[in-house]
Amino acid sequence: MDKKIEILRFLIKSCERESLYVFNNLLKDLELTSNQVEVITILNSYGAMSVKELGNLLICEKKSPSRLVQSLIKKKLLIKKVDETDKRVSLIELTAQGKKLIPEINAANEKFNRIIEEKIHNSNQVDELIDILQEYLEGTDSLSKIHRRYDIDK
Repeated sequence: MDKKIEILRFLIKSCERESLYVFNNLLKDLELTSNQVEVITILNSYGAMSVKELGNLLICEKKSPSRLVQSLIKKKLLIKKVDETDKRVSLIELTAQGKKLIPEINAANEKFNRIIEEKIHNSNQVDELIDILQEYLEGTDSLSKIHRRYDIDK
């Protein structure tokens, strides 16, 4: 059993590595990483929010997403502004330049989803994998973020 579990462990790791390679390749013309795209996608979906709120939705970052946010501010894709209702809070939001990238980001996301779908085209297998991986992640912060982000009932 130990050998099977080790094989499983390396298959999971390899899937992540290969997927990141493919997705980052789809994004190279945008000069963005998959992590940066995740930030942009969340802000596009949810609107302006604090870095802490963003961190509660990001799957790519275990710690504070401050470094990621700063890299996107430097690229002029995000701006930081003071919250109108609570002047102590800083909000981050997409700039016009950041919003202009949304169609291309959506296209890359869609293309990547199709690549995965071509490899695992049976929807029952997709459902099974989702169930297995959710069970594996049960009780983790990562699964909580996925549930929050995609409004999945536990």
